[in-house]
Amino acid sequence: METTEQNTSSSKNNAWREKLKNLGKENFIISEMTRLGFLSVAPENLQVLRDGFDRLEVIQKELAAIRKELQGTEDITPLLKEIRQNRIERVRAQRTIKKAERAEAAAAARKKFLAEKQTKPFYLGDGVSKGLKFAASDASKLSDNGLPVLHTLDDVAAASGLDASKWQWLAYHRKAATLDHYTRFQIPKKKGGLRSIASPKATLRKAQAWVLAEILSKRADASSSDASFAFQKGKSIVQNAAKHLNKAVVVRMDLKDFFPSIKFRRVKGLFNKLGYNEGLATVFALVCTDSVRIEAALDGKRYFVALGERFVPQGACTSPALTNMLARDLDMRLMRFSEKYLWTYTRYADDLTFSTDHPTPDLRQLLGVAAKIIRDEGFEINAAKTLVMRSHQRQSVTGVVVNNAEAKVSRRDAKRFRAVLHHIETEGEETVSKKLGKSATAYAKGYIAYLSMINPQQAEKFKAKHKWLA
Repeated sequence: METTEQNTSSSKNNAWREKLKNLGKENFIISEMTRLGFLSVAPENLQVLRDGFDRLEVIQKELAAIRKELQGTEDITPLLKEIRQNRIERVRAQRTIKKAERAEAAAAARKKFLAEKQTKPFYLGDGVSKGLKFAASDASKLSDNGLPVLHTLDDVAAASGLDASKWQWLAYHRKAATLDHYTRFQIPKKKGGLRSIASPKATLRKAQAWVLAEILSKRADASSSDASFAFQKGKSIVQNAAKHLNKAVVVRMDLKDFFPSIKFRRVKGLFNKLGYNEGLATVFALVCTDSVRIEAALDGKRYFVALGERFVPQGACTSPALTNMLARDLDMRLMRFSEKYLWTYTRYADDLTFSTDHPTPDLRQLLGVAAKIIRDEGFEINAAKTLVMRSHQRQSVTGVVVNNAEAKVSRRDAKRFRAVLHHIETEGEETVSKKLGKSATAYAKGYIAYLSMINPQQAEKFKAKHKWLA
């Protein structure tokens, strides 16, 4: 009897466990509370619960069957772990490859950049690098003008024999440089004051000489006006002075700071106008210009500090040709005015000369119009040196007296030269050389050559009296 009760109790417990297992904890509690009367549920809702429990029981049995099937199956957790690890390693490998590819691409880009920089620099200093583009130059225009067709610094290097890196080094504008490409000094002016000279050092001189020979000299004469007589083959101060011989009135004007007034941008524009792209025009302009520089020391190191804009330096071999080419518009405007109002106009560097046969010309008109044209063209008159010379006064043009039908040196200059010759013959060449601070013989022969150019008859008189001059 007791055994039977125990078996029955055990069966009930097993049934509850099975029911609990099948229904789940929450559903089993609801079922028992309803059965025992603790939970009042409407018949229709109870039926819904029962139907739900029945469906849940079916699903639980299916899940149990699946669990049973899986009991003999190998545990795939290690396999999933291995797959996950392989995926992580593959991603890492891909990242490494991409990183290496990016580094290789960056190195290639850097190499390409450096190579392009050698032939097409992107920057040449503050204030001068705008528009530094090496597009194709105007080949047809350059060819028509007889100029070398160049597009990059490699082309310039091949044509000039000077490396592209040297051209960049010479062209680079440094506001504070440790090396100066010029030797700077001052010489006394004839009428007082000092003239600043910037003589290019060897490498820069070579580059400038190439620009002069291959570009500027081929266009300077063609681009200069008929009124210009300085720094040109076949022209001289004598020809300049000859235009003003035996005139009623001669007016002389002087351009203030002639070379410094021609700035970098105008020089660049000139090369660009000749047909070169902006990049090469910039390089050529930088090589042909420089700023005023002062020497300064900082932390024991010497620097050459640029003051102001770059301009055409007096002392560079390219400067004379550049000034003539860039003053063409000035000359043309002054020539047109002069022709209209019966003046003769010439220019020798920064010396402007006007002359007329009219004894009472309108000087106010001349001075006013000339001043306006000069300002318009970017130059400035040195008012202190403007001089009006009439026929009863000594009329001098670039050191040559033009009062009569033939050019001569002034009586004062001839007298001074005669005195030097006398002292050489009476005191000896060595004594006079010490007084002059230079070779007396070289001075005498140089001056007689100058005199022979201006007035051969005057020179022959000196040679006849002082045989050693010949």
